[in-house]
Amino acid sequence: MLKITDLKLHNWFYPVVLLSYVLALFFSVVRPGVVSAVLVSLVVIETLIGLHNSKMWIHEALHKLERDDSLHNVKTEDIILSLWLIYNILSGIWCIGFGMPAFVYFGELFTTALPMSFYFCGRTDCSSRRFSLYFLLSVAIIGILGIILFITGPVFYLDYLYDLQLISKADIPTMRVRMHSVIGSTLMGFLPSIGMLVSVRAYIDSEDKGKKILSVFSFVFMLLLAFMSNQRSAMAAAIFILVYLNFLCFFTFRLFPKKYLIAECIAAVAVTAGFFMCFNGAFMKVYYRLISLPGSIAQRSDQWVGAANNMNNIWLGNGLGANGHRAIGFTEHLIADGGLSKLYVENGIIGTSLFVFLILLILKKGFKNLKNTAPEIGIIIVTLIMSIGSNMMSFALSVPVLYYYMGRAVRERESI
Repeated sequence: MLKITDLKLHNWFYPVVLLSYVLALFFSVVRPGVVSAVLVSLVVIETLIGLHNSKMWIHEALHKLERDDSLHNVKTEDIILSLWLIYNILSGIWCIGFGMPAFVYFGELFTTALPMSFYFCGRTDCSSRRFSLYFLLSVAIIGILGIILFITGPVFYLDYLYDLQLISKADIPTMRVRMHSVIGSTLMGFLPSIGMLVSVRAYIDSEDKGKKILSVFSFVFMLLLAFMSNQRSAMAAAIFILVYLNFLCFFTFRLFPKKYLIAECIAAVAVTAGFFMCFNGAFMKVYYRLISLPGSIAQRSDQWVGAANNMNNIWLGNGLGANGHRAIGFTEHLIADGGLSKLYVENGIIGTSLFVFLILLILKKGFKNLKNTAPEIGIIIVTLIMSIGSNMMSFALSVPVLYYYMGRAVRERESI
């Protein structure tokens, strides 16, 4: 008899949700947010059943002193993650208590809190190959569609972007400032950036030469998409990933002689020079976007400081969703761009401490076994970097992949 846990619904999250975005382009009745909420709910149910069957429950930790093997597969990270998830759910009490409408909290619950269950999906999966494959294929298809729409600029697409307030004017020049595809340039920058590291994971997991070559092509295509989004954080993240991987290959693991690094740097300079000469306008556009990154952070810091100085309770925070985009019209201190700041203001010192402890614990142990966890550690760091200026911790399409690979990071270094 087929069990719900046998379906591995988390593997289908990105194909199904991104497909709903494509369908929404042609059929207004399709609501990607609803599709995402339903699928996340099913994944939560699947996760709870799976955890029950594998006995990975927090209460086992309470019996640790009674018998040494009582924790079995339960790690400290599992317990902290569970407490972090429960804290976010409970924060709805004071979020509504402080005067915020219930729909603000429940909306954020399905995009920020419940997707944390993907941690346990990554934590308990024997292999991440299928999730990685489906994720990369989904992002690639959305990227290809985005390029086609970016080049052709059909009227119905311009109207679609304008209705979603992704562009200020429904014309081709405005649309071509950034590549939005059907999910917006912010996510169109984030998902390929993460996809670069997922491609590395796919390369490591691949056993034959053909699949490894496809992983390399996937990495290059994801890099291209990250820059085509024209998002400063995505371009900076892509550059960071290149530096991170080169450092690992040439210095940490010493997989290749350093002469290849010199050759790579020369090739990079040559390609950059060629791009500058042949596509000067596009090159300067990227250049000015990158050098404006520090200034953009400084501009956004005012809203972060204002929100932090007006918290309802510094220890508990304002509650999940109280300072997000759903709270427009209900709060004077909206944090539109700044995921880490939003996390602190909504979760307070207590909640933020749980999150910081969880991240530091995973990174500390992960760095001790980078050979197995390098892609996952990179995904965590890149997400945190991009969350400085964007609300990556609150998007329905960005939270699941983060927590899935956080779980993978814990599983990959279990042998420590």
